[in-house]
Amino acid sequence: MRATRVIRRSLIAAIAASALALTGCSATQDAATGVGEAAKDAATGEAAKNAATATGQAALAPALNPVLDLLRTSEGQVKAGKLSEAIAGMGGFQALWNTAAPIIQPIAGDKWPMINTAANLVLSTFAKGATPTAANAGSAITGLIGPLSALMTK
Repeated sequence: MRATRVIRRSLIAAIAASALALTGCSATQDAATGVGEAAKDAATGEAAKNAATATGQAALAPALNPVLDLLRTSEGQVKAGKLSEAIAGMGGFQALWNTAAPIIQPIAGDKWPMINTAANLVLSTFAKGATPTAANAGSAITGLIGPLSALMTK
């Protein structure tokens, strides 16, 4: 009977050790699977980010080009000494900016505050009733053309 107890205890110990070993293997396998999944998620996230950037860039040009065209036309008028024509043309800037800004903002990322500040300067320079000088008008326009043009080459 004593031999049976020893065998039973040995058998229980062996079963417990086997169960622990299997659980350990399972945990190791789960951990490895988790690392693999994390790597796959990271790769998928990067692919999604790249696709979103490409989509954003595709949407950016149609929104940004009319704004840049108006700014460049007005800049040329200011340089040519036709300030009144530039002021008249910039009357349409607010509407163009209201359409383009929501598309530009997410693409601009950390450059958005600078772009928004430059756009606000253009808006205040050419606001109804404002009387910009050629220097003010040219500076405001140039200050916005630069960062907006940089977005197109991103």
